[in-house]
Amino acid sequence: MNKLLITGALSLTFLTGCAGNLDSHKVRADNGSTLDVATIFAPADMNNNRYADPKLREVSPAHSSAGMGLAVLGAALGGGISSGAFDKDSYKGSSIESMPEPTARYLGPKAEVKIRDWLNKNGNGHAYTQPLFIAAAQWSLVYTDMSASNSNYDLTYRVKFYKRPEGGNMLSAYVVSECAPTHATAQLSDWKANGYAKVTQETQKMMDACLLELENQLPRLLKK
Repeated sequence: MNKLLITGALSLTFLTGCAGNLDSHKVRADNGSTLDVATIFAPADMNNNRYADPKLREVSPAHSSAGMGLAVLGAALGGGISSGAFDKDSYKGSSIESMPEPTARYLGPKAEVKIRDWLNKNGNGHAYTQPLFIAAAQWSLVYTDMSASNSNYDLTYRVKFYKRPEGGNMLSAYVVSECAPTHATAQLSDWKANGYAKVTQETQKMMDACLLELENQLPRLLKK
């Protein structure tokens, strides 16, 4: 898990406007503490200049040989083509329409329970002025080995948690925690079976691991 401080200059309105899947709630503790929690897609600026995956992204060796990777990167934002442009995990691939990204539906509500519990124990009635973002960053199914005639596929899930310090402003550095569990590997036929049931099952395990990471990071993220 990588934890870092980065400089952010984006307002809540801009972030949620670009994210497109704003799911914002005010979490209230019994002791009067409150915190706005927004579940979004990570903007490219906050995601290593890459666009988040609104649906499961499937990348086959055919996508690689066709050079279909650039659209996932934020090169259109004026940053040019980065060294990661030819990383298979960055390739556009195919969007699986039946598999919408699950962070807002699964991780978001569970995260709010963790946050409410933490506020009940540690909030002391504080009304937080800076929102906490839960930002879906990556959800992809990418071939393991291009040289293999029947390659396995790696399922990857990443999410970011970030918040500006209390008393900060639009130019304050975000406190950021990224959760990137170890990818799961299987044959593509296994992933696709029963309407991608294995993808759903393994992704939920990854999100559960990220809930534990969020719980560990709350003292740092919600420092007053």
